[in-house]
Amino acid sequence: MPPQGFMPVRPPDGGNAAVFTVGAVAIGAEAVIAALVGILYSLQFESHGGEGGLGWLFGAVFALVLLAVISTIAGLVGSATAVLPLVLLGRAVARRTGRRDSWRLTLATVAVVAVALALLIGSCILPAGFDGPGDLLVYPVLALGLIIGSAPATLYARAAGNPGKPGARWRVLGSVALGGLGLLAVTLAAGAAAYGSGILKIYEPPRLTEADMVGTWTDGDGGSLRFEADGTVTAKGVNEHGATGERSGARDCTGKWQLAENEGVDRPYELGIADCEGLSFGWDIGGTEEHPTVFTWIGEPDSGERYVLARQR
Repeated sequence: MPPQGFMPVRPPDGGNAAVFTVGAVAIGAEAVIAALVGILYSLQFESHGGEGGLGWLFGAVFALVLLAVISTIAGLVGSATAVLPLVLLGRAVARRTGRRDSWRLTLATVAVVAVALALLIGSCILPAGFDGPGDLLVYPVLALGLIIGSAPATLYARAAGNPGKPGARWRVLGSVALGGLGLLAVTLAAGAAAYGSGILKIYEPPRLTEADMVGTWTDGDGGSLRFEADGTVTAKGVNEHGATGERSGARDCTGKWQLAENEGVDRPYELGIADCEGLSFGWDIGGTEEHPTVFTWIGEPDSGERYVLARQR
């Protein structure tokens, strides 16, 4: 019971449309920033394709459109299933306890729900593959991730649903939109600075010499290519694939190989294999300087599937 003479402030019942809208914009902005962080991080790792020109341009435009669609959907779904319910739950707790509907109470509500969900999700994940006490870190990591992901959007949405002055909801919406753009610019600038300074390095295929190619390269499943210093190559059990990407057989043959410089953006070298039927085109260099690979694309051109052989020496 509240102390005598204390009149709790009743949380507002209205403003749900503003709560939903601001929550959707905030979650959408978070999705875009998270995607940008993922893209910047992934630049360190092996990737192929995109040799410039119209193909690269169309791919970039498609990726931007896809990102816009996904972030919009994520914002709408996240606001409807997480932000709005959390704001309403905070209001209900305020009514039930006779407390003021404050941002602290909303944040506490977010934290309690995040911990409960982390316990539930973690309990479903761990039994499938518990390898020791270290796996218990999944609980705090999940809880922290849920709090970081939902707290900012929920607090802004609550502020939009509890306007103190006329037009405050629009100001909250504007601050969320501008803040999202600002964080996006900061993230992009930080990524550019990290790569520009050399703290992070964009992936580049290894620059191998012909001497580096000499040796046996295997697919880990019995197939191998043996490159000799005199320019001959011997294939044993090298997989052949149909148009669908399914394995259609294995090839044993002897031919010639050559490593030539290539002017392609992502392909500094071009590996050619001659006189081996079915293996005479489409080979590229991948991996890293320490662990190089040779590969060829299989299946549909946009499937991303590769047949890879790693150097064994």
